[in-house]
Amino acid sequence: MKLVIAVVQNEDADAIVEALLERQFRATRLASTGGFLRRGNTTLLIGVEDDEVETVLGIVRERAKTRVRQESPQGTVQGAAATIFVIPLEDCQRL
Repeated sequence: MKLVIAVVQNEDADAIVEALLERQFRATRLASTGGFLRRGNTTLLIGVEDDEVETVLGIVRERAKTRVRQESPQGTVQGAAATIFVIPLEDCQRL
């Protein structure tokens, strides 16, 4: 099993969670803040079988959008569409 931790922009979170649910994936949604611009984000925790990781990553890739976050005289700053961590998970239980 793997734990997929996806940090996404708030604007994309609903679409990503809906798409995950359509494919029978469950996600825990947490409000988070961080990054260069210290903007609010949504962190999704998704426990999946090893062979489902690419499907989950594909869902996030399809629905996460890169946006211009700040315009300044020095240039444009774009926020990442998503930051994703995939880590081994020894056990996952739904009680």
